[in-house]
Amino acid sequence: MRRILVVAGLAASLCVGLASASFAKTKHPAPPPPPPPAWSWAGFYVGGNIGYGFGSSNTSVAFFDPTGTLITPQNSFAMDGVLGGAQLGYNWQLDNWVLGLETDFQGTTQSGNGNYLCPVTACSAGPFVANISQQLQWFGTARGRVGWVAMPDSLFYITGGLAYGDIRSSETITGGSPPQPPASFGFNTVRAGWTIGTGYEGHIVGNWTWKIEYLFVDLGDIGGTALTSIVSSGVGYCDTHVCHLGTSFNSTFTDNIVRVGFNYKWP
Repeated sequence: MRRILVVAGLAASLCVGLASASFAKTKHPAPPPPPPPAWSWAGFYVGGNIGYGFGSSNTSVAFFDPTGTLITPQNSFAMDGVLGGAQLGYNWQLDNWVLGLETDFQGTTQSGNGNYLCPVTACSAGPFVANISQQLQWFGTARGRVGWVAMPDSLFYITGGLAYGDIRSSETITGGSPPQPPASFGFNTVRAGWTIGTGYEGHIVGNWTWKIEYLFVDLGDIGGTALTSIVSSGVGYCDTHVCHLGTSFNSTFTDNIVRVGFNYKWP
């Protein structure tokens, strides 16, 4: 009897073990973790950039004395250089459309100069040469952006709005027969204008993006007038009145900017 009970107990234990093993084999694996949320362009961002400006100053210089305007030569000169700065903005995303506002501030090394001649046929005590040198010290923009999300991590956009900047101009007049002491003047002008451009921005990793951008900038007209101690003529009206040479310049400054940058977007 005892033997029968022992055999029955062993059989019961074996059945329980087999049932447990079978249940373990049919147990389902844990579900995979949920995928990370899709990238969104909406929110505040801040970043920096570096680039190059291909500027142009279309400048005319009027030479004058008390008899009136003597001559007005005109010439354009390049104002190229490196630029860099920071940007701050905010985006709203509506399906594949992104609407945004952005402002930036840039320091630049853009500069250039041109020479303007008053020949003896116009300045009888000449010839005289006026050298105009200009530098774009800094500029900034405040722009709207309209973009299209071609893929979740890729944004193509157009942008435009206000531009403003500080252009410093200097003028040196030399020449004369016999040679007269040079005259030098300086002018500083902060001007407001407009800008328009286009760009691409891509998501890198985490909250970081990179961008490449082109802007056309027009800061409008700048100018200045200076009266020198240089005697410009010795004939006609100037026989009885000392005629001192004066100049006035007018420049239209435009710029083509290409830059790359990085942004960090708050979640």
